[in-house]
Amino acid sequence: MDPERRRRLVALGDWHREWADRTETSTPFTPDDQPAGSDYNQHHVDVDATAAAQGEFVRRADRIMGIDR
Repeated sequence: MDPERRRRLVALGDWHREWADRTETSTPFTPDDQPAGSDYNQHHVDVDATAAAQGEFVRRADRIMGIDR
């Protein structure tokens, strides 16, 4: 793998971990509303975060990955 791509992907993973840890406390957890066998419990922050929180994640993720929208 290209070293720059690897560096960006590691930085993106670090950012996701930081964002999810910070966002988790303000994101509702509603496992009873999910279908059986769902992996919702692992991804509920990504699914249920507010639009503002999701926007924050995407903006920084784009910067990390060098995406100019």
